[in-house]
Amino acid sequence: MPIQKKCFLKSMEDNDIKIHLQDKIEIPLGRCPETNIKDKRCSRNQVLLTADYSSEMVNVKHLGGNPSSANGIILRNDSHILKHNDLLEFLIGEYKFIVEFETPLVKPEKRKNEISEENKMSGAKRFCKEEDKSLPLPPPCGKSTWERIEDGKLYIFTSAGVRSSSKIAAYDLDGTLILTKSGRVFPKDNDDWKLAFGSVKPKLSKFAGDGYKIVILTNQAGISRGKTNINEFKTKIENIVRDLNVPVQVFIATTTSIYRKPAPGMWTFLETKKNDNIKIDMAKSFFVGDAAGRIANWCPGKKKDFSFADRLLALNLNLQFFTPEEHFCNERPGKFTLPMFNPADLDENGPLADGDIVKQSQEVVIMVGCPGSGKSHFALRHLVSAGYTHVNRDALGSWQKCVLNMESAVAAGRSVVVDNTNPDRESRQRYIERARVPCRCFVMATTIENIKHNVRFRELTDSNHIPVNEMIVNSYKKKYVPPSLDEGFTEIVNVNFVPSFSDPEMKRLYRMYLLEK
Repeated sequence: MPIQKKCFLKSMEDNDIKIHLQDKIEIPLGRCPETNIKDKRCSRNQVLLTADYSSEMVNVKHLGGNPSSANGIILRNDSHILKHNDLLEFLIGEYKFIVEFETPLVKPEKRKNEISEENKMSGAKRFCKEEDKSLPLPPPCGKSTWERIEDGKLYIFTSAGVRSSSKIAAYDLDGTLILTKSGRVFPKDNDDWKLAFGSVKPKLSKFAGDGYKIVILTNQAGISRGKTNINEFKTKIENIVRDLNVPVQVFIATTTSIYRKPAPGMWTFLETKKNDNIKIDMAKSFFVGDAAGRIANWCPGKKKDFSFADRLLALNLNLQFFTPEEHFCNERPGKFTLPMFNPADLDENGPLADGDIVKQSQEVVIMVGCPGSGKSHFALRHLVSAGYTHVNRDALGSWQKCVLNMESAVAAGRSVVVDNTNPDRESRQRYIERARVPCRCFVMATTIENIKHNVRFRELTDSNHIPVNEMIVNSYKKKYVPPSLDEGFTEIVNVNFVPSFSDPEMKRLYRMYLLEK
C-alpha cells in the first residue's frame, strides 16, 4: 500500500501553527487566522501556495502589496519553488514558515535531526550545506594582506587561511560583531571594542566549518574625514580578526563613494575581484547588520535604528538579511520600516507631462524645480533638442545675463527655455516682464525623496556634476511658492520625473536604494 504523503507549512515562531497544504490545491494565505498574522502590511492573500506531492515541491506565487521572501529571494508579483525545509517569509525578515513534507526524500533520521535543529537556530543557519566535493576548491590565502583600492576609497584585509566560496556569510562590524567596551555610541579609541555577543565566535566558526567564506562589510567614513587614523584602524581590524579566530575578509568603505552601503560597491568588488571567479550562490548567502530601519521600541526600551543601510544593501542584492539579534540570539524580528521612496517603483513608461511640451509658435518656457529634480535633463532633452535656446544661470553666471540672453534670442525669433530653479514669484517675474512673447511655466513634480535619490545617484556616477547638498534642497523648499496663472503665464504644465537609461548598468544602479536614511 503506497505511503500517504502530506505537506505542511509550519511557523518557525509558533509551534502550534501548522497549515496543511493539500496536493495540487491552490491555497491563498496571508493575514488570516490560519497563520495568525495580524500585521496590516501583510495582505489577506499575500501568497498563493500549491503543493505537488509527486515532486515534493511547493510553488509560491506572490500576490500582496508588500514583498515576501522565499529562501532569501525577494518576491514581487512573481513565483518561486520551495522544497522540504525551505523558508518562506510572508514579509521580508518577518513571519517565517518552513515547508515540511511528512515523507520527504531525505532519510527519516536525517529529517528528524534537521527539523530539531531548525527549531533552534536562525534562518541563516539553515543554509549551511556540505560544499560540493566535485568542484575543485581554490587554495586558501597563504598570509594576511592589506590592499588599498582607488586611492583609499576602499581597503581590503584578507587574513591568512581565507578561501573563496560560493557561500558568503557577510557581516557588518560596529553594532553587529563588536560593541564599545566603554558603552559609548562611538569608540573613544581603537582599543574600545568587545565582541557583541557570546555566540559570535562559535557562530562564525560553525559557518566557516560549513564552507562559508566569512566577510565583513563596514562603512568607516571617519577615515576620509580625518577622525580615524587608517593605520590604527588597520591594527584594530587585525586584532578583531585574531580574536574571532576564523579566516575573514574585511571590506572597509572610507568615503561616500559607490563602496559605501547601501550602494553595492563592496559586494560587487567581492563578487568580481576577490572570490577567485567563483559564482556566489545568493540563495545560500546572507548578510547580518544592525542598520535595519527598526522602529523605536522594536524591543522594549530600544531606540530606533540609526539608518536603513544594512537592510537596504541586502534588498539591493536580493540577499537574505538578518539583524544581529535574530542571527546570534535567535530572537524574533523587530518591527521595521522601509524608506517612503523606492526607486524601483518609478514607471519608465509613465506620462511625461500633463500638457504639450513643444509649441510651434514662439514662446518662453520658465522651468521651476529643485536641483536634482531632473529639470535640466528635461529641458535639454525635450526643448533644446527641439530648437529652444537654453538659458542657464550656472553657465552664464547671473540672472541679469540670463535675462539679456533671453531677450536676444526672442529678438532673433527663437523660443527660449529658462533652465533655472525659479522657486518664487520674484525670480520668475524677471523673465515674464521682459519676454514680450507668451510664457509658459513647467513645474517639476519630482518628490523631495526622489530628488535626494537623484542627487546621490549623480554623486556616484558623474564626478563632473556640481554637488548638491541637503542644505541646498532645504533652502529651495523654504523659498518655493507654487506658480499661478496670475503671474502672467498662459499655461502651467506639470512635468513628471520619468527615468530613462541607455546603459543597463546605470539603470540597475538607479533602481537600487542609495540613501542610508
